[in-house]
Amino acid sequence: MIKKFITFFSLFGSVSTLLCCALPVTLVSIGMGATFASLTSSIPGILWLVGHKDILFVLTGIMLIVSYFLMRHGQKQACPIDPSQAEVCRESKGLSNKIFWLSVITYLIGLLFSYVIPKVFYGM
Repeated sequence: MIKKFITFFSLFGSVSTLLCCALPVTLVSIGMGATFASLTSSIPGILWLVGHKDILFVLTGIMLIVSYFLMRHGQKQACPIDPSQAEVCRESKGLSNKIFWLSVITYLIGLLFSYVIPKVFYGM
């Protein structure tokens, strides 16, 4: 149960890092600042995420690390002997692996747009 909770919130957190950091920079960079302004008025929670991005990145990073160890532990667990259940078990392990790495990539993209690019290009 706790594994599902941590995995879900690590995916949710990594998507939130995209919303708070990568999306605004991307929209403004390609000349769609008005679209971003409209988006923030429609979904005001985005501004809250931007204001708390440090906490968001730390907590999401911790959850991704814990998810990694839980995933590695789950990969070592044997699947049932029943062929149909064994197939479902293998498929779910593969899907969990793909979702985890998608979450990590999403997190890294948000990290890049939030901290690396501003330091490199703007010296902030």
